[in-house]
Amino acid sequence: MKYDLIVIGGGVSGMTAAICAAERGKKVLILEKGDRVGRKLLATGNGKCNLANTASTVGRYNTRFVDEILAEYPLGAQSEFFLGLGLLTRENAGRIYPYSEQASTVLNVMRAALDRYGVEVLTSVGAERAEGHYTVNGKYHAENLLIATGSDASFGYESLSLVYPYGHSSTRRIPSLVPLITDKTNLKGLKGIRARVKAVLCEGEREISSVSDEIIFKDNGVSGTAIFGLSSALARHALINGEAEIKIDFAPDLTHDELKSLFSQGIALEGMFHKEIAAAVRRYAESEKLSNEEAVKSYVLKDVRPGSRELAQVMCGGLVTDDFYSDTLESRLSEGLYASGEALDVDGDCGGFNLMWAVASGMAVGKACGSK
Repeated sequence: MKYDLIVIGGGVSGMTAAICAAERGKKVLILEKGDRVGRKLLATGNGKCNLANTASTVGRYNTRFVDEILAEYPLGAQSEFFLGLGLLTRENAGRIYPYSEQASTVLNVMRAALDRYGVEVLTSVGAERAEGHYTVNGKYHAENLLIATGSDASFGYESLSLVYPYGHSSTRRIPSLVPLITDKTNLKGLKGIRARVKAVLCEGEREISSVSDEIIFKDNGVSGTAIFGLSSALARHALINGEAEIKIDFAPDLTHDELKSLFSQGIALEGMFHKEIAAAVRRYAESEKLSNEEAVKSYVLKDVRPGSRELAQVMCGGLVTDDFYSDTLESRLSEGLYASGEALDVDGDCGGFNLMWAVASGMAVGKACGSK
């Protein structure tokens, strides 16, 4: 059967592109290898689905390639898109969520739109090969083909090899927005404890990134929103073999001298922190021959590495962006071939920026194909 557009991958970016092309009268087919579309969406934002962020997108991605499309499809345009689907959103501390704070609500309105615009969706159908301009699996034909396969983060699939025959290549995939594994020495007794800290990712004496937010200690590493922020920097700098360390400041709102003064007045570590954090700080101070205030302000976890891809929300790396036009995401090497979302070498910071790119890139491809 012949289509105007075949979308490989039924994630947010693929569904957005399909909807935007179909509402312009195009005949669209989605091929999804999983048993349903939008499965990864249901896990975003701990199931609450952080769709976007009101903060500037400048500097929030690993590349400036995103700038043109995010300027064309900013938060306002994305909000109008979702409102047009019947989705009401709300803001919480700069983060945009569905009003229900349920990711399933977003998926439901997107699936309804696919039905409304007549998009054909085939699940449990993986794209094994693409040939010519464009035949998929030897049976599905279209003038335009979109690679919206995301990555193999969590329970996703890696399918970038589909476009290698057209001259495209990809950069190395590294887990991003993921818990980090560290040396266990300074994790003793801390499993399950949460704290609001300033965490700094360092390579030797060089500071790479810092985040002030919540950290969660695990038996083999650390997680939490602070760590997810650092994990992006770890992946982008390809520090995956333990070259980096994390310096934790358990009292970011107090200076070294203020802490010293408090301790001299009789304030105890247990009077400031969880008893296990207090005990860990004491052990660290003794082992490193530091004062308690020094240990509080610079508690080090060494041998930092990314967690497994099964635990990652996204993967750093993807199709080389230089081979695609930055306004339409059409291939420079093969007319009618597109890529969007995480399939490209684009990854954003924690806080809704990856879904913003997924939606904006899907809108751009849908418009480009719908205008032909």
